[in-house]
Amino acid sequence: MKNKDIISQAYKISDKYNVILKGNIKICGNVNCILFAHYCKSTLFYKDFFHVSSSIFRVNKIANKNLKEIKKLLVRNGYKKVWSKGVFSFYGDLRPLAVEAGFGKWSESGIISNEKYGTDFMITAIFYQ
Repeated sequence: MKNKDIISQAYKISDKYNVILKGNIKICGNVNCILFAHYCKSTLFYKDFFHVSSSIFRVNKIANKNLKEIKKLLVRNGYKKVWSKGVFSFYGDLRPLAVEAGFGKWSESGIISNEKYGTDFMITAIFYQ
């Protein structure tokens, strides 16, 4: 299966998990990246701690299911190295990749801002080669 067909299938899978923004980029050499954005209100933690916390954990659960299913798709199609970065990823900043994939533009606060969703989304990614 061609890479564009795999990306198309990954996008269809992500529709089941309420992904609001999708994009893909080639990073370097033969490393590809598919990025997803899940809606999550960007209210500050201290303003409504319990509501914000429950929203983030709900988005994390949905995002992980999405990444897991797409990871299986990639492995089935012969990709040996497949790794993902979820909502709580501590290693690596996904924001520059999200800008490159067309999710939005850098705002003055260093957060990605989209015309339709503002800053109300969380980014996840899956990498494969």
